[in-house]
Amino acid sequence: MKKDIEKALMEFLMDVRTTGEERKKGIPLITFVYKEEDRAVLLKALPLPLADIQPEEKQLAGKELLYRMDFFREGEAEVSFGILPVVKKSAPFLTLLEEAVKSGDRRAGHPWLCDYLKFHSALCGLEALARRELSFAGQKRQGSAGEEEISRKMQDGYTLANTAYYSEVLSYVRTGRDILNACPAGTPLPPFPDRSAFMAKWYRENGQGSL
Repeated sequence: MKKDIEKALMEFLMDVRTTGEERKKGIPLITFVYKEEDRAVLLKALPLPLADIQPEEKQLAGKELLYRMDFFREGEAEVSFGILPVVKKSAPFLTLLEEAVKSGDRRAGHPWLCDYLKFHSALCGLEALARRELSFAGQKRQGSAGEEEISRKMQDGYTLANTAYYSEVLSYVRTGRDILNACPAGTPLPPFPDRSAFMAKWYRENGQGSL
């Protein structure tokens, strides 16, 4: 049992490999270790969206949770460690972290860490939404053959505009990550692209009127 725990802690402290799609995108990676009966459980280098759901999926209520975060700050790779006190309820990692930090528990982490992770989490959500919409738009364009010509053209116009908008959202996500990871803390993100304004401008510039 002792060797098992020591091995898990050694892996917990080891440098995380910087390969992988999430790492290239600049998404924070979270490593957890916790005790399960007589053994240590290690969840290594999970991208933030996957890490966030682990306390609920693994039902960690009643357990103390150690975490390690590998991230970028002002362009440099950094590591931050923290301990969440005994988890009292099933909730996402970010919720538990924020509650622990707000309670004044210094072991949990720094207050700026919560804001940094919440911004990254929001960007991950936007990226997932944009990719779903772009995939759906691609399927609709492939399935438009055989429709009446006018209806098809209207549908194609909307699909093209929608594709352009969600491509803009992906660009916003990339810019947001660059700012979070390379700029000083507190640097504001650019305004989020307003869908109605973007679509209206697209139709004007492409001579297709509006829907």
